Amino acid sequence: MTGTNLTSEQHDFYERFKSFWAEPSGARVPEVIAPDAKIHFTGAGIMSGTTYAEWMTETLATMEDMTVTPLDCAGNGDMLYIAWETSALIHGERRTYRGVDRFRLKDGMAIEEHVIFDSAVLTPEGRGGIEQ
Repeated sequence: MTGTNLTSEQHDFYERFKSFWAEPSGARVPEVIAPDAKIHFTGAGIMSGTTYAEWMTETLATMEDMTVTPLDCAGNGDMLYIAWETSALIHGERRTYRGVDRFRLKDGMAIEEHVIFDSAVLTPEGRGGIEQ
């Protein structure tokens, strides 16, 4: 069952994460990510929360018809883990893949995020990503 045993902070963050992906934009990143957060993004390196907002604007513009569906979450102390599924047109074909974000939360905001998925799905030859 999604969200059982979450703290109120984790539950609130998960709801805001789902809201973000229902209508994603770079301008909305500060709703969940602190400006000075440290973001570790598979295939894109490490960036600040501010840089991540700019990067997200570019990514959403280039990943045609992208959707992200949060699937489940779990909390542990100040950490929140969110499993998700993404679908987008990549190199002219529909690709669907799964991953997990690991957030460190402070005062309701992500101060650290690790976005973990098989980035080979983004290459021209592609690959299925984390098995479904």
